[in-house]
Amino acid sequence: MTEQRTARSSLTRDRVVDRALAVADAEGIEAVTIRRLATELGVTPMALYWHFKTKDDLLAGAADRLLDDVVVPEPADDWAADLRAVLVALVTAMRPHPQVAGLVATRMLQHPTGLALTERALSRLAAAGFAPEPASALAVQALRSAISMVTGDQVDDSGMPAEERAQHLRHKQAVIASLSPEQYPALVAHAAAMTYCDVETYFEVGIDLFVAGVRGLAPTT
Repeated sequence: MTEQRTARSSLTRDRVVDRALAVADAEGIEAVTIRRLATELGVTPMALYWHFKTKDDLLAGAADRLLDDVVVPEPADDWAADLRAVLVALVTAMRPHPQVAGLVATRMLQHPTGLALTERALSRLAAAGFAPEPASALAVQALRSAISMVTGDQVDDSGMPAEERAQHLRHKQAVIASLSPEQYPALVAHAAAMTYCDVETYFEVGIDLFVAGVRGLAPTT
């Protein structure tokens, strides 16, 4: 009982979120429950309710942590360079926790950093000549693109045991390599690259592709 009181007295919101992120990283977001975290932290579930009333509150806190970690870039003179810097900052903050990254979309307008990033994106899109409606659509697409890059199978090896992940990748490569080389010569030649991508290149190409597309659509240069 004394040990439990000590654990409860040292329990903080940050400590709960730290543990939630660790569980999500290792086993997937479905493994994150109030009861599971209480057991691992050595407290009763009621102790966690002082900080988070529901599991949804807890997951929101985990998503907020990712936004807390965003280093908002200094404004750039070029609107496209500024938009790219915002995307890089967001992707960089989400990459360590891909299992939670999908929840960031629900917190963007609830969190100071999310508001700052959205304001920056909209203002830079307006500077490029986009009217409010297409600018808003592009801002949403930018966020969704960043999240999909982080959560994509190409880079997310979390929530899966290492051997299971390795087996999954071996199977994927084998399936591609077993295709008819006469009918799918490019796919067969790229079997390894399609399976074991260079992560940094993957993110750089994804971000550059999005920004180049926006630049191409811009009413002004």
